[in-house]
Amino acid sequence: MKEKKGIIITIVVAVIVLGVLSYALATRHKANESKISENQKTTESQQNAASESAVSPAAVVTEETPAKDIYKDYFLVGAAINGSDIDTMAIKHKGMAKILKENFNSTTLSNLMKPDYLLDEKATKKSKDGMPVCKFDTCDPALKFCQENGIKMRGHTLIWHNQTPSWLFYKNYDVKSGKLADAKTMAKRMESYIKQVITHCQKKYPGVVYAWDVVNECVCTDAGSFVVTKGGWKLRADTKKDNDFTHEQAVQNYWYTTMGEDYVEKAFAFARKYAEKDVKLFYNDYNVFMDVKMENIFKMVEQLKEKGLIDGIGLQPTVGIDWPELDSENDGSFRKCLENYAKLGLELQVTELNFRIEDGTTDEELLQRQSDRYEEMMRLLVEEDTESGGPCNITSVTVFGICDDYPLYGDDFRQNLYLYDKNCEPKPCYYGFIKPGIEAANNKK
Repeated sequence: MKEKKGIIITIVVAVIVLGVLSYALATRHKANESKISENQKTTESQQNAASESAVSPAAVVTEETPAKDIYKDYFLVGAAINGSDIDTMAIKHKGMAKILKENFNSTTLSNLMKPDYLLDEKATKKSKDGMPVCKFDTCDPALKFCQENGIKMRGHTLIWHNQTPSWLFYKNYDVKSGKLADAKTMAKRMESYIKQVITHCQKKYPGVVYAWDVVNECVCTDAGSFVVTKGGWKLRADTKKDNDFTHEQAVQNYWYTTMGEDYVEKAFAFARKYAEKDVKLFYNDYNVFMDVKMENIFKMVEQLKEKGLIDGIGLQPTVGIDWPELDSENDGSFRKCLENYAKLGLELQVTELNFRIEDGTTDEELLQRQSDRYEEMMRLLVEEDTESGGPCNITSVTVFGICDDYPLYGDDFRQNLYLYDKNCEPKPCYYGFIKPGIEAANNKK
C-alpha cells in the first residue's frame, strides 16, 4: 500500500513538472513569436518609409512661395516703403502692407528717414547745447511695422547733399545771416545728428536696422562739379551745377562747403562709433557700373576700408529696360561692376533696383521686356553670389518700391517700374524676378 502511494505521488509530481515545463515553453514560444512579429512590423514600416521617400518628391519651390523664402539661401529680399509724408507711407495702404509682410524680409524708407524729415528746425534753434534736435514721427511707424512683422530695415540715409535742410549749415541755424558755420561746429553737429538717429533706432527698435547708408552719392565725375581729393578720387563739390539725374533742382554740397573733403571719413567714423557691432555701414550710389565713376568709388571705398570704417557698397540700378547691359563681359555691364567691387572683399547690396518703362506705358511687349530685365538681373545676382561659388558677397537686394501708379498719390500719378501694379497684383516682372530663385532652389534638392 505504501509502495502504491509512493508511485502515485511520483506520478503526480512528474505530471506537475511536465505541466510547468510545457507552460514555460509555450510562454517563451509566444514571446518569441511576438518579438518576431514586432521586428517584422518595424522592418515593414522602415521599408514602407523608404519606399515613400523614394517615390514622394521633396517640397518644391513654386511661384506661390514668398520671394523672401525663394532667395533665403542667397540674400535678403526687400521692397522700399515709399511716401512723401506719414499719410502717404506705403504701409498705410492695406494692399502694400500685405505684400511687404508676406513676400519680403527687408525694406528701406525711400524718403522718410532722410535729414529733411528728421531734423526739427524750431526745436533746434531753441536747443540748450546748440546741437540739432531730431524728431522721428516720419520713420517710427515703419520701424514699428518692421519690428512687429520680423522685417529688417536698411537705414537710408544719414549724410547726403540732397534732402538736408540748408539751415543746418549756418551759424546759429540762421540762413538770413548769410554766415556758414565753421568746420569744427559742423563736425559736432554731424556727430550729434548721427548719434541721435542711430541710437534712437537701436534702443527703441533693437535689431531692426541691419545696415546704414552712411554717405549717399558723394562721388561725382561730371565736369565742373567735383574736386579731386587728397586720396585721388572725385568728390561732389560746392558748386550749384549738379548733374545728378535723379533730382531736377540744383543743390550745392554744403557738407563739403563747410567741412571740406574730410566730411566723408568723419561721417563713417561717427557711424562706426555709435552703431552696434553687427550693424553694417555702406556707401550708396547710382551709375556704379560706369567705368570712370566705378574707378572713383573703388578708390574712396578702398581708403575707408583700410581704416576699418566701411562694410559694403550699395549699388543703385535705377535704370531703364534697355540700358545698361547686365549679364555681359563688356565694360560698363553690371556683371563687370559686381566682379570689380567684389575685389574689395566687402558686402554688396543692390539698394534701389528698378527697370523703368517711360511714361508709365503698359504695352504688353514692354511689360515682357521689363520682366526679362528683372529675370536677367536676378539670375546674374544668384550666379555671382558666393552661395553659387561666385566672387560676390551679396547680402541684400531691394526693389525701390512696391506698386506702380503709387496708390496713395492719386489717380493722375503714372509710373511703371516695380513688381506690382496699382491694384497690388503681381506684374509679369514679379514672375521674372522670382524665376531664377525658383530654379536655383529646386536644383539644390
